[in-house]
Amino acid sequence: MSTADDQARDDGGTQTVDLAHHRAKRMRQRLLLVVDHLLHAIEHRDAERVWMLLDDPEAYRCIPSNVREEALTMAQLPGTSLRAPVRLYRYQYLLRRLDDDPLEQTFDQSQLALELAPVATPATERPTGGGRELLFLERRSPTGRVRRRGRDRRRTLSR
Repeated sequence: MSTADDQARDDGGTQTVDLAHHRAKRMRQRLLLVVDHLLHAIEHRDAERVWMLLDDPEAYRCIPSNVREEALTMAQLPGTSLRAPVRLYRYQYLLRRLDDDPLEQTFDQSQLALELAPVATPATERPTGGGRELLFLERRSPTGRVRRRGRDRRRTLSR
């Protein structure tokens, strides 16, 4: 399958560059740096530094809430505590495992095609005027009577 970029290269024209790949790589590197700083601050039990790192809008948007909560909790523990920030380590591991290569399309594109042909309704449901009509049944009370609306409805004293 030929694309516009392939044709531009063949004709000697300029090639367009997709910067999403580079932006994703830079974002991942920045998040890894924030996570490293968080681990260092937690190790030194510096709660103010943890708050400062987590107050960054990018960290707030990209780091999951359970990881942020764990980081704050761990920074407030005493220095003799032996707990490890497991969620933060797992998040760091997942960030490092991310690959910068684009995802390959291993599925068949024809599976995504939708056939949106109009479906004929049965003759019994068609209105006589030719247009579509939705049928709404009357709302009934639990006793089986038709509910009344408007001024003749009985008012309750529970106002």
